[in-house]
Amino acid sequence: MYLCDFLADEYASVSLKKNVSELKGKTFFITGANGLIGSNLVNYLYYLDKKENLGMKIIAHSFSQPVDWLPKSDNISYIASDLATDLPDLKYDYLIHTATYGQPKKFIQNKLGTVKLNTETLIKLLEMSQRNKADVLFISSSETYGQVPQDLMPVKETYFGNVDTLSDRAVYAESKRMAETICNIFAKDGMNVKIVRLAIGYGPGIKYSDSRFMNEFIKRALTEGKLTMMDAGRAIRCFCFISDVVEMMLNTLFSSKEMLYNIAGVDNKTIREVAEMITETIKVPLVLPQEEEKIGGTPSQLALSNEKYCSEFSKTAFVDFEHGLKKTIEWLKMLQK
Repeated sequence: MYLCDFLADEYASVSLKKNVSELKGKTFFITGANGLIGSNLVNYLYYLDKKENLGMKIIAHSFSQPVDWLPKSDNISYIASDLATDLPDLKYDYLIHTATYGQPKKFIQNKLGTVKLNTETLIKLLEMSQRNKADVLFISSSETYGQVPQDLMPVKETYFGNVDTLSDRAVYAESKRMAETICNIFAKDGMNVKIVRLAIGYGPGIKYSDSRFMNEFIKRALTEGKLTMMDAGRAIRCFCFISDVVEMMLNTLFSSKEMLYNIAGVDNKTIREVAEMITETIKVPLVLPQEEEKIGGTPSQLALSNEKYCSEFSKTAFVDFEHGLKKTIEWLKMLQK
């Protein structure tokens, strides 16, 4: 099943401010097409193209062969290669760079690869986009804020961040910060570059192997008949369902007045609250640990302000967390089969 079929109702509620007829015949280059964000962007643009008969083309790039839920179409070209060493020369109107090592286990195992993807590879992509006179959207992260004082929560785009450069997570957070600086260099040279700092995006389109905590929690609950946590789950995170993420990202790329926006929902929950909702939905017990395991540099709480985006685009409606979580559980159950 294509992702756009599984999320048809949610995609139908996406509200774009751009006159979509202006996208007729345009070509999108999307990196990280196998990931949660990338695969949803490919599916949504495919859905929009079919709905509006726009004749758009999509170049979808990933490190490995495309996942099963990406649509097959004559207007979609799939490329599997290592962006760092094998970046093809392409023609396109829009670049959306979602490729990243976003999972803590992945970026800790690929420290230099994480840094290079957000610096050296990004520069090559921006240089190619400059030659194409293409518009660019770079997917940054809430991790760029690091440790945020409680009195600044929810944190706005004007906060400059506080990251321990020697912490385990610094390879991800600091390389994303450097990436924003690189984007700004090209923007000052006349390129239309937009940056979004994403909180936790979640939902269908995530791989079964993804090791981020929500995915891990759901898998443990489904396969072990219980959910055992690594710590007490006191950390607070900000969640945004994937169809809201897609809407906010595309509006930023197409129509935003400024360069940088937080992308976040309205659901701020502790990790334990998420675990409790998962176990209640799947009907299994929750087990808390006697000793806690932590990754150094992990922020204890991080809530993003989406005020800037919501004010500019008059966004008031978000997918409810309970609905989004149930949809995610349904998705992972389907991948189990």
